[in-house]
Amino acid sequence: MQKNLFILLLLITSLNANEYNFDLMDDIFDLNLEQLQQIKVDSASKTSQDLNSTPAKIIIITKEQIEQRGYRGLDELLNDLPGIQILNHADSGIMNQVGIRGIMGNNYFKILQDGIEINQTNGEIMSTSMQYPLFGVERVEILYGATSVIYGADAISGIINLISSTKPNGQAGIWAGERGYKYLYATQSLKLNDGLFSYKAHFHTDQDYNFDKEYPSDYLGKTSHDFQPQKTKSFNVRYQKDGFDMGMNYKYFSESALIAMNGKNSLLNAFDKDANLNSELFSTFLRYKATLFNDIEATTTLKYQSTELLKDSYFRNIYTSYEPGYKYSKSQRYAIEETLNKTYENHNLTFGSSVEWLNSIPMTYDLPKKSLSNVYINGSNKEIEAPIYDINWNNIAFYLQDQITLNENFQLSLAGRYDKNSSYESSFNPRLALIYTKDSLSQKLIYSQAFLAPSNYNKYKIYGTKLEANTLADGNKYQTDTFRVANPDLKPEKSRSYEYNLDYLLSKNDLISFSVYYTEIEDLILIEEKIPEQTYFLANTTILDPRGAKNAANSYIYGSDISYNRHSYFSGYDLNYWFNYSFVDGQIDYEYDYDLPFLAHNTFKAGTTLKYKKFTVSPSIRWMSPVTASYYKNNELAKVDSYFISNIYGSYSLDKKQKISLKIDNLFNEHYYGVRYNTSSKYVSPQNTRMVSFAYTINF
Repeated sequence: MQKNLFILLLLITSLNANEYNFDLMDDIFDLNLEQLQQIKVDSASKTSQDLNSTPAKIIIITKEQIEQRGYRGLDELLNDLPGIQILNHADSGIMNQVGIRGIMGNNYFKILQDGIEINQTNGEIMSTSMQYPLFGVERVEILYGATSVIYGADAISGIINLISSTKPNGQAGIWAGERGYKYLYATQSLKLNDGLFSYKAHFHTDQDYNFDKEYPSDYLGKTSHDFQPQKTKSFNVRYQKDGFDMGMNYKYFSESALIAMNGKNSLLNAFDKDANLNSELFSTFLRYKATLFNDIEATTTLKYQSTELLKDSYFRNIYTSYEPGYKYSKSQRYAIEETLNKTYENHNLTFGSSVEWLNSIPMTYDLPKKSLSNVYINGSNKEIEAPIYDINWNNIAFYLQDQITLNENFQLSLAGRYDKNSSYESSFNPRLALIYTKDSLSQKLIYSQAFLAPSNYNKYKIYGTKLEANTLADGNKYQTDTFRVANPDLKPEKSRSYEYNLDYLLSKNDLISFSVYYTEIEDLILIEEKIPEQTYFLANTTILDPRGAKNAANSYIYGSDISYNRHSYFSGYDLNYWFNYSFVDGQIDYEYDYDLPFLAHNTFKAGTTLKYKKFTVSPSIRWMSPVTASYYKNNELAKVDSYFISNIYGSYSLDKKQKISLKIDNLFNEHYYGVRYNTSSKYVSPQNTRMVSFAYTINF
């Protein structure tokens, strides 16, 4: 009943508004919807273009929308967008996974900050949540679809670009909530030596997860489970002056290594409150923009990135013989990139080149101690040393794009990129787009190709059960049951995408958008695959059930999205309401075919922001249809039921600088489940219950 009343409230609030001219809101919204469609963006081509002219579908979420809807981290924002789904607690930690247009996985898209990549360096599994806080962000550009033609590997499903504010300002805030939730942040931009200096800093501790109390039937054999809450912190500095742009970004996060284990599987795990994954991400860049020969815009960028899983990270379960098994990994990437842009007559030409170098120690075996030397496989009596891989590769790339104005209404975008990698096969990826714009209508037909590089994480990650004395009389001294082995022969996944996008402004205040797409993926990498024992085996050991990553399948995905957004003003109230519906389907072509896993086929999302004087209230809803995991045994699929989630955010302005806020996630305390990601496990994962938090914010 409560849910029905909540939905009814949304609809009544949205549909019964008496509407007036949008001009009355100029002091409330920086841009109306028409102006927003004409904003300049860089994400699609690394050159400034009108949003309607880009050869890609892009959604922009402004600073005002972020603040009015109470978004704190990137995951909260993405959860409201069409064509995007998030699996929480999807792996052996609290790690979430993001799916865009039917492609699930955080390694299928890139996260940028002002055009500089800031997510994991080499395919390591990491969450997409409070590692990417949204304070100090002017807008977020979400680019859907394959973009390897510009960004190279790992840009199959899209690009997310966090655009920082370039105006002098400052803000600080503190959130506090149930079960120990804390979120503190500060950001400031100020003039310095005729340039702009800015910094951001934040600390976040997520709630203590009382899953054993909220879901008692799913956590058996133990009276209490002390799950470690997620902890994140970040620091960012940037300085811009006369074409120079330099910055540094640091992130740290820690999360429980066992929180997703549930059901009968909980009996196989030691619930050690200190079992965790602790990671650090660091990046720095230097960028210089100049004009050459009067009309060529040149951008030179130097970049460095590193991702490190710290040595105190460990699991404790059946694979570690119920003793701490320490993990470690580190990847470093160096890159130099040059972009040239020239406009002449009806052509807008962009040429780019880049050179990258990567050094990586992929995630190690569960080491019995915090050391990378003189460590041995459990049970081998110090005879079989745990393999530690040290991987190096380089990549050289060139790309060219020509945006051709055919006439007043039509543009043709032609682009291609060639990558030559020392570790895997070379790749050529084109993009072709026909763009039609007239008055309030924009239409795009796009064909694009992309590829996902086989990460060292997937290639070399190993773990397994304790070695035992061999009883098979096959000449080996040891045997073991299930063991994840390395497979350095992985090939890139390759995709081909076809899509049609339409944006239509019914008025300055009304925008309707529609997309339909079809994607094929070849050489899909499946993680827990049977691999012949003679391939990359342990010395003097018989592996009864060797598993690993393998190019084992192909897939096709198709779907569509429709969304509507409107601004209204009446009697001193201003109102923004939106909704979107998404459909996705597809199939994995494997030993036998099965439906697209990990994703709901149908989703509906809606929300309203109502402002009156000093008050703002933003309720939202999200409905997901049932979800299945990948195959388990005998064609059996893990499946979870559909669910309905309501959230609400409200704020009150004390004055022009100070604000207090209230946010309730999962308003009606829905108990629901998610499937386990990238596994053939039949087990499912309990999801977060209701959480109430309060905030105080000050601008300076």
